[in-house]
Amino acid sequence: MTSPTPQRCRRLPAGRAVPVIACLAPLIAACAGAAAQVRLPAKTQPTAAAAAPAPQRLTPRQQVIAAFTGYTTAMAAAFDSRSPAEVRQLLSPYLDAATIANAVRAFGQAWRQNEVSFGQPEHHIIGVRIVGRAAWVHDCDNTSKSGLEYAGTGQIVPGSLGTVDDNLLTRLNLVGGHWVIGVQTVEDVPCSP
Repeated sequence: MTSPTPQRCRRLPAGRAVPVIACLAPLIAACAGAAAQVRLPAKTQPTAAAAAPAPQRLTPRQQVIAAFTGYTTAMAAAFDSRSPAEVRQLLSPYLDAATIANAVRAFGQAWRQNEVSFGQPEHHIIGVRIVGRAAWVHDCDNTSKSGLEYAGTGQIVPGSLGTVDDNLLTRLNLVGGHWVIGVQTVEDVPCSP
């Protein structure tokens, strides 16, 4: 929008007051006129490709690692939920129904004893091997600052505190295009990340 050339208020001799509106009158008059016609650019509709970039396809190794890390996160959230229904929902992408039922029973026993989790394990994946529809994740975790404690007292549940070098081997199976946890075992030999 263009505006007329600004006009200045002239100075009046001392003793004569000029209302502010008198100085602004030319500007107000210019604004009260018809709006200038401005041509705006045409609106464009976003295409599906522009709206969301296509997800990158993960390699089989990346898929296995994603399933493994998703599982470990879901297990912690499932235990902390204190709800059998949430346990089933959180673990269903990673475990079969029978294993989830076992988890619900084990978690329920801990919940009845008023046990809660504390700390976060440090995960260190040191190897991934894939053979056909089976994969193994070798993980060396530091779980020494995590475990279970009694909610009422804060005392550590005996035997629940981890170690600096938990040597875990997890087998995953490719089921219906998704990697699910088959079995997880703790190796008795120390490891280092």
